[in-house]
Amino acid sequence: MRAGLVVASAVAIIAWPHQAHAGAGAYLVDDASITPAGHCQIQSWVQAFSGGQKALNTLPACSTGPVEWSLGVAGQNHPYQHQESPAVKWMLRDPSAHPWGVAVNVGATWSNGHVLSRNTYAALTWTPEGQQDWAVNTDVGGFWSRDRHWQTLLGIGVKYKLTEHVAIVAEHIHPWVGQATTQAGLRWIFRNNDSVDLIVGHGSVASHDRWMTVGLNVGL
Repeated sequence: MRAGLVVASAVAIIAWPHQAHAGAGAYLVDDASITPAGHCQIQSWVQAFSGGQKALNTLPACSTGPVEWSLGVAGQNHPYQHQESPAVKWMLRDPSAHPWGVAVNVGATWSNGHVLSRNTYAALTWTPEGQQDWAVNTDVGGFWSRDRHWQTLLGIGVKYKLTEHVAIVAEHIHPWVGQATTQAGLRWIFRNNDSVDLIVGHGSVASHDRWMTVGLNVGL
């Protein structure tokens, strides 16, 4: 959710406590929207994991016409690691103008000069007619990692606006072979569609299988 879900710039399966997935910032399942053409957005979020690790992430993104360019940067402690995740997202059908929105995303993740993963997926957003408070986002595609090569990527997320300024989000993302991740959170929307996120998540990595995330999304 970019002003909804934006999953970070690639899916990476590494000794990182959490899978970095491109496109949705603090959330994992990307929607079909992009930053408005000619504008930029910066999404930043900090995560605390049950294993004691902490991670800091930022995802600036700018759009030219229907194409969005982003570069996710992340770092964790214990042990220190960093990731860089460039991505390109092309919106084919605007979800704000149609019940069905469609975009395609291509990205990769590097760490210490090595490619950790590559990904490509279609992001679909469905907004029921007459039910603008609801949105359902689905990601379908594949990702490559050094240890597992290409795998299918499936994700689904649901967003519901409780009020004009508060939305609740629940999502699940599951590589066909690998680690499943589930998150739920609240998004508070304030001036000019800027927002704050508070999220809790659960994954299948035993030593750090739970986390809390606080995020800030600001348009430029």
